[in-house]
Amino acid sequence: MITFVTSLLYFVLAAVLGILAFVLKKKHTPFPDFRVGYHHRTLMESAQKWEYANRITGNLCALFAAVASILAIVLLVVKIDGRLALLSFFFFSFLSVAAILALPVLLSKKLD
Repeated sequence: MITFVTSLLYFVLAAVLGILAFVLKKKHTPFPDFRVGYHHRTLMESAQKWEYANRITGNLCALFAAVASILAIVLLVVKIDGRLALLSFFFFSFLSVAAILALPVLLSKKLD
């Protein structure tokens, strides 16, 4: 039962990240208007950084959404302990959020 719930959590995470990927890649607002997009003060210094950060963040969200979907399916097929499945979900969630928040800032430093 816990494995099934964890699989559903992976699907929900994948859906949220998929929506974020679409918004960040296709629907973020143009440069001086910062209403929609990835917000970090160093990334809002120039149009080049703003576009780069939104594109990179959208790609990362799409990548982690795809991986979360695959992991959800694997959990449904492979029988593992429910606690291990839940622990793996929290680890994956932490890893994906940390990467999505940190990598665009680190990668944008090459634009300086």
